[in-house]
Amino acid sequence: MKKWLTIVAASLVIMLVLTACGQKPAQQGQGNSQGDKKGETVVGYAVMRMVDEYWGNQIEGMKAAIKESGKPIKLDVADNNNDGQTCLQNVESLLGRGAKILIVSTPDPKVGGAIMEKAKAKNVPVIASDVPIEGAYFLNHDDVEAGKIVGDYAGKYFSEKFKGKKAKVALITHAAVEQIVGKRIDGFMEAFKKYVPDAQFLPRMDAEGLREKGLNVMTDILTSNPDVNVVFAINDDMALGAAAAVEARGLADKVAVFGQGGIGETSFRALMDPKSPFIATTAYMPDQHGKTAINKMVIPLLEGQKIPDLVLSPLELATKENASKFLKK
Repeated sequence: MKKWLTIVAASLVIMLVLTACGQKPAQQGQGNSQGDKKGETVVGYAVMRMVDEYWGNQIEGMKAAIKESGKPIKLDVADNNNDGQTCLQNVESLLGRGAKILIVSTPDPKVGGAIMEKAKAKNVPVIASDVPIEGAYFLNHDDVEAGKIVGDYAGKYFSEKFKGKKAKVALITHAAVEQIVGKRIDGFMEAFKKYVPDAQFLPRMDAEGLREKGLNVMTDILTSNPDVNVVFAINDDMALGAAAAVEARGLADKVAVFGQGGIGETSFRALMDPKSPFIATTAYMPDQHGKTAINKMVIPLLEGQKIPDLVLSPLELATKENASKFLKK
């Protein structure tokens, strides 16, 4: 597991210090409490947005880990649909349905305190997935390291493929979670500059984490900076949107796009396209992320064990050369 730097925080919306006030496991009969007619212990997951491939694969990883464990656990999933108030309502509903552990991916930092109040009132521990909540356990990736992984590759790639040219790099972010995903940009820039020390980095542009906005933002960037030849986006949705804008301008062989996520089939198949300007990404492997949540956090908590306040999931570089290995068999 790669090292964890001081402030971690992942996609998608919160500005809190994750090491503060790690919540302790519930003390009263947590492992034996039954929340289902079949005698299963209910684990509730208020997921960011179920239709997104990343979150869907994370859920599948959780389900697989539960099945492999043989434990009597029921995963009860509620869709936040990228809305903070919906997230809070889902937390209330999951607790009302007997959840003994909550996993939450909140899209709004403002509801984090209310989530913890409701969970503590029922002595239910909270695991924050990808987006930290103060007082909750945190399941995440090392964002700085994630940026470095693909930044290192991008620096080498540019040095080899764009010899004699000066790098002009567009940076596409999600402003609402800049304190989190900005770490990915920092890591990317640090690694890239080792190979291209005179690289020019444009101001960070907000595409709100969405593919269609990534396309629009990149179109604007190419209009004002037609000599851009490298793009880094903090998630693959925006990277793929940017790649589409590059292709629409007929610049696929003149601009290299790099992302973050490796969220599933879409990312990897785009990498496998030899004509696509999408060159590489850091694979977060959400199915493994989901399995980590169950195996290293949920099951130990249900068994009354102590777990770390922070648990990190593995990261791996995905390129055109190895993308096929990430596809589901």
